[in-house]
Amino acid sequence: MAYKGKFITFEGIDGAGKSTQVKLLQQNLNRKGFDCIVTREPGGSAGSEKLRKILVEKNKYNWSNLTELLLFFAARKDHVEKTILPALYDGKIVICDRFTDSTRVYQSQGKQDLSKLIEFLQSKIIQLDPDLTFILRVNPEVSLQRTNSRQEGDWRVSSLSSERLMQVINDFTALTKQYPDRCFEICTEAGPEESAQKILQRTMEMLK
Repeated sequence: MAYKGKFITFEGIDGAGKSTQVKLLQQNLNRKGFDCIVTREPGGSAGSEKLRKILVEKNKYNWSNLTELLLFFAARKDHVEKTILPALYDGKIVICDRFTDSTRVYQSQGKQDLSKLIEFLQSKIIQLDPDLTFILRVNPEVSLQRTNSRQEGDWRVSSLSSERLMQVINDFTALTKQYPDRCFEICTEAGPEESAQKILQRTMEMLK
């Protein structure tokens, strides 16, 4: 059954400004009369938030990439069922900080190539793709500086080298070529307001 709302996601490495831009887009759309909800991954529903706490403590459990991947998709399934789809069917705009694109970039790496499994789980289990995805880009130095200044940094970033961070950034950029109809890349180093205006403009084009 088709839903009436729109699903917008934000992607990129930690420190790229996702949380800031998510809030600004919600504020800008609310001013224009749109009904929006903001959510995040992993998390966004009661069950998923509990899994998030476990995933944040990844090093404590020393999971394999495959185990971590399955936990992410379990959290995502609950998130979609309990939060995202009900809002979309209600005609709301759902703005989400991270979704399956983050899994494509982070969990597909390692000793096992899990990319085919990711696409299988996405198509057969999740069965929901964003209508629009903003990929926010900054250089590794900016990412590390912003992340290290926080009390609670992204566990996926704090242990990565600048070279690995650059690879992650480029992997996110590659998604704009893989999914050109929905992915839109923005460099956020110029400042939040300038980026927010570009994001709002592209969003309004989709909503017409």
